[in-house]
Amino acid sequence: RAEQILDYILEWNANNPEDTISVRGHVLVWHSQTPEWFFHQEYDKTKDYVSKEEMDKRLEWYIQTVLTHFTGEDSKYKDLFYGWDVVNEAVSDSTGTSRSDTESGSDSLTDDTHGSKSSWWKVYQSNEFIINAFRYANKYAPETLELYYNDYNDSTPTKVGPIAELLKVVKEAEGTRIDGMGMQAHYHLDSPTVEQFEEAARTYA
Repeated sequence: RAEQILDYILEWNANNPEDTISVRGHVLVWHSQTPEWFFHQEYDKTKDYVSKEEMDKRLEWYIQTVLTHFTGEDSKYKDLFYGWDVVNEAVSDSTGTSRSDTESGSDSLTDDTHGSKSSWWKVYQSNEFIINAFRYANKYAPETLELYYNDYNDSTPTKVGPIAELLKVVKEAEGTRIDGMGMQAHYHLDSPTVEQFEEAARTYA
């Protein structure tokens, strides 16, 4: 499906050189969209979880494969992308801390995918996978491709501090690159306030 959409955009850009479309890739690491079998031995969710060392290999392989396919030197799509979300929604709404495998919600780790719980955290028990994701993205992405962290409820006071701290940790880690913060929003008429939004944006900046 991704290629179908990108092929349409390629054709559009060729026919509309004064009104071209650029693309933001979404997303390399997201608890909600990584299938549960990806974390288990022999890619079978009924078997034990792999070690974090094995998960690192899978994480790097996946990021390398995706970025090479869509943004590599030989990819016909390479000039379409201006940026890519590397990690999405890694901070908990309920606790303001890292999203974990014990996150509140009706989903279970035995489900094929998870709405709230994170098997990334289940394997690593830390934010190491986030740092590694930005390290691998920096390794395989073109220098011109911007790399982002993305989250929602980004102006909620309980999340602003933890998100800002996460951005700082990623920036300070060896071999990483992060170029921006995606404020996904989900704003409502009654929240957040303008002041909360301004404070969040300045904090992230």
